[in-house]
Order: sequence, then C-alpha cells, then structure tokens
Amino acid sequence: MSRKTAIITGANRGVGRGVANVFAEKGYDLFLAYNGETEKAKEVQQHVTEKYGVRCELFDCDLSKVEDIYKLVDTAVGIYGKIDVLMSNAGVGYEKYLRYAKVEEIDHVYMVNYRAGILLATLVGQHMIDNKIKGSMVFTASVKSIQPTPIDCIYGGMKAGLKRSVQSIAREFGPFGIRANTVSPGCIAVNPKGYEDKTYEGDADRIPIGRTGTGEDIGYMAAFLCSEEAGFITGENICIDGGMTHQMIYHNDCGWTLENPDK
Repeated sequence: MSRKTAIITGANRGVGRGVANVFAEKGYDLFLAYNGETEKAKEVQQHVTEKYGVRCELFDCDLSKVEDIYKLVDTAVGIYGKIDVLMSNAGVGYEKYLRYAKVEEIDHVYMVNYRAGILLATLVGQHMIDNKIKGSMVFTASVKSIQPTPIDCIYGGMKAGLKRSVQSIAREFGPFGIRANTVSPGCIAVNPKGYEDKTYEGDADRIPIGRTGTGEDIGYMAAFLCSEEAGFITGENICIDGGMTHQMIYHNDCGWTLENPDK
C-alpha cells in the first residue's frame, strides 16, 4: 500500500524543517518546497530519507510568484500521483512600524504569507476533490494574530486574515471530506530566515511551561490534525506556545504583575 504524501512549504529551515522531520517519522512521503537555500533543503532530504526511509522530493520556488505555485502543485502531483496533505508553512517575517512600511514590502508579505496559502488551498483542494481524497490542510498562522504589538500590523494582520480565511475553507471543502486548520506558533527557537542572529536568552522565563518551542512541536500538532484521530476537527486554530498567550500580564500602574508572582 502506498504511503500518504504531504506537501510542506518552507521546509528547508526553522519550523518547516521540524514539520518535515515529524511527517517523515509518521511515514509520509514528502514534497518539500523551499526558496533558494538548496544546501539546507538537501540536508533535510538526506536526513528524512536515511532515518525514516521515506521518499522526499525537493522543489525550489518563489511563493510570491503565482506561476511558481501552479508549478509546485503540478510537479508534486506529477511525481506522486496524489496529495493527501498540504502543510502551508512558508512565510516571511516583517517587523516595522506601519508609518515606515513601504508599499512593496506590504505587498510581499501579503503575497507570501496570505495569498500563497490561499492559492495552494485552491489547487490542492480541487485535486483532492477530483480524486476523492479525504485529505487535510494545515496552515501556519501565529500568536501575533492574537497578541498585537506596535510593529506587527502587517505580519500579524496577514496571519489573522489567513486564520479567518481557513475557517471558510473548512466550510467549503468539508462536504468533500477535506479538513482545514491553522496552527499558531509562539516563541519557537529556530532562528528563521532574517533572524539568524537572534538569541532566545531569557525567553523561556516568560513562557509558563518554562521553555521555548521547537519546529517538531509544531510538526506533532500538524501531524495530529492530519490524522484520523482528528477526523472531527476542522476550521480550528491551535496555539502552540507553552501557554504564553494565556498568561495574564497587566500594566504596573494597575498594581498587577504576572499571574505567577514567583516569576
């Protein structure tokens, strides 16, 4: 019996790399999309094929380009014949006060962090319908869609929009047996592109569970959402943040501190 197949975008580093490791561990054949970091992608490919014995194909693309997205799906289907899972994970970070944001930067965040996932859902969803595949789609959102900061108007807004759109995707594709959910990572210590020099020193102190997250933490939740055990879950958003978004923090002038006064 053939293994299930998963498309994972942004799989060459960070969260995507951890997700790829978990799906390979679960026995999926992988189609890993990445952008311009071929050596990192090949490292992931070598790791999952040697450790888990799964098939893993790579595809270099720019998700800001519509033609690349069409080619991505066509290539994956051409190689494997069917797609059971879409893990739309790729994204670009963007932290800037709105009054300093440039139009071309806003457009780029929109194209990669929102439009690409929606278009992938359209193409993969239609493939699943045409082939009567009761598949699953998972999209990487962010806790910043819930907890706004002064510098994430664009990034957080796009992630919030993605999360809301996936709820409608779940309603549209549900009658065909296709489920769609989002996962919202918190502080995941993976040094994503553009943040290679970031240190996570002290970050664990503000996370109730006492540690930062890993890409595999996101992967295990995504794999669960794609499993039969989650067969009645769709249109949901799961925060994977060690409890950080539920931590009660008040301004000092109100006389309140963290909900745990010992920290």
